[in-house]
Amino acid sequence: MFRQPEVKRWMKDNNLSINEKLTVRNAIHLLIEEDLDEVPITKNNRIIGVLQLKHYFQALKNGKFSETDVVTMWMSHSFHTINYQATMDKIDQTPVYVIDDEQRMLGVIDNQVLHAYYQQKQEENIALEETIRWYELSFDTAYEGLTVVDKNGIIRIFNEAYSRYVGVSREDAIGRKVDTVIEGTRLPVVLKTGVPERSQAHRLQGHHLVVHRLPIWKDNEVIGAVGILLYEGVSEIYQVIERMEQLDRGIKYVQQKLDTTTETRIEDKVRFEDILGDSPIISRTKQLAIRASQTKATVLISGESGVGKEQFANAIHDMGITSDGKFVSVNCAAIPENLIESELFGYEDGAFTGAKPGGKIGKFELANGGTLFLDEIGEMSLPIQAKILRVLQERKVQRIGGDDTIPIDIRIIAATNKNLKQMVTEGDFREDLYYRLYVIPIDIPPLRERKEDIPLMVAHKLRSLSKQYNMKEKTIDKTFLSKFHQYDWPGNVRELMNVLERLFILSDDQHILFATYENILFPENEVMPPDLVTPYQNRNKKIKDSLIEDEKRVILTALEKTNGNKSEAAKLLNISRATLYNKLTKLKLN
Repeated sequence: MFRQPEVKRWMKDNNLSINEKLTVRNAIHLLIEEDLDEVPITKNNRIIGVLQLKHYFQALKNGKFSETDVVTMWMSHSFHTINYQATMDKIDQTPVYVIDDEQRMLGVIDNQVLHAYYQQKQEENIALEETIRWYELSFDTAYEGLTVVDKNGIIRIFNEAYSRYVGVSREDAIGRKVDTVIEGTRLPVVLKTGVPERSQAHRLQGHHLVVHRLPIWKDNEVIGAVGILLYEGVSEIYQVIERMEQLDRGIKYVQQKLDTTTETRIEDKVRFEDILGDSPIISRTKQLAIRASQTKATVLISGESGVGKEQFANAIHDMGITSDGKFVSVNCAAIPENLIESELFGYEDGAFTGAKPGGKIGKFELANGGTLFLDEIGEMSLPIQAKILRVLQERKVQRIGGDDTIPIDIRIIAATNKNLKQMVTEGDFREDLYYRLYVIPIDIPPLRERKEDIPLMVAHKLRSLSKQYNMKEKTIDKTFLSKFHQYDWPGNVRELMNVLERLFILSDDQHILFATYENILFPENEVMPPDLVTPYQNRNKKIKDSLIEDEKRVILTALEKTNGNKSEAAKLLNISRATLYNKLTKLKLN
């Protein structure tokens, strides 16, 4: 539909006006010279009347005026104004003088402008009609069945393919409730939850189908839903899998015949499509990671806690040229300082007191031929950083207590939630190591920058939870989705997953209503997660500062009770050691 523009976009902003003290004679000369029928008379840039050429000729004919008269003696109070924010469809005659909120004149819409506007409107309507015809042709030609319903579940679009499946003509289907036309449809459920249901099995008119059911969101409200029939029968799915196998050698399929059916199993790998989200920002990030996976170049993944850095690292390994080797993960913040060297480099028999007989292979050797993932590398001490730098330069490792150097062929993926560049400036991270790691940087966006991915994440998590706990699938009220979009998710994807799991486990109903289960999100005795009803960025600063001080007090009390032992303090707080280190840094307590 043609969108009505505001008059300020179309007005002439160089409109003529005359002063109230100008004589009629001079004003008439101006009208004739500019070929105008009328001219506005202004005082302090506000219109007080207009001098119209037709009134002048009438007065001249009747001999009722003197050339020395000022224009206010003959001005007309019959003129039309419009606010600059009004739309063009409100104008039905010209000239119309455009004014601001203070009644000051800004411009004019004359006949020439109005004619140009209607001409463009006509051209755009013709283009729109042509676009609609192409859409209708595409919908009807599409092999896949497609239907669109409004927020009340009334069918608005119903293509020929869907008509063939259900045996109802398009004319009979449009305007009816979708559940009276499509057998067993779940589109009303999607309207109620706002959660997409992708690649779902569905039986329709005796056919086994794979369908998409997708909500249509606008202004944080579900205004409709789309149903798409993708595949008919399992044979089409297996044909697609066979073609995928030929295209993607990184994913190996093993097919096994069981009587007259075929079961397809996939290796337990992390694929890039397993990283949920199709927003532009996460899609670009995945594309960069895909390119990185096809080389052995060092990758530095950065991003806030909970964005999924390890999942990206796994996908780069599993879908890349190192997939035949091992993926070895090391959390640099979780290993005590006095053990990190032996964990990374290994040690020989008798290298130190307490060493295991026969020695131990280090993570570098263990990852030989594959990938070593150094998570939270910003937590490493400077001496260990120096040793890692040497390994990256020489591609050789030497065990503690050993004399021989062992060549290694590995890909290094490092990850951090810190600003390593700033740490280099402050002397907390080696500059040479930073540039060794900074070959292919991948910055994973926080969830607050890609909230359009939340419905997809919710749908996937609810399905996986039903399998994990061997329970029936549950749906959530669309109010949750609306609140989720208002919240800024400081804990990112991890926080969203935890909230969904808590809702799933503690709710008794198959459909989780916001009004009923709001207390699950905000238990009275729990400070976090913050109230989703109020957007994160708009929370009262005093409350936020108070919560920070409370958190500091709790951590300091735990450290005091454990005599400064961070491992014991983490256990006492029921958090990981890595989380404790992150909080100490964030709260400037270390």
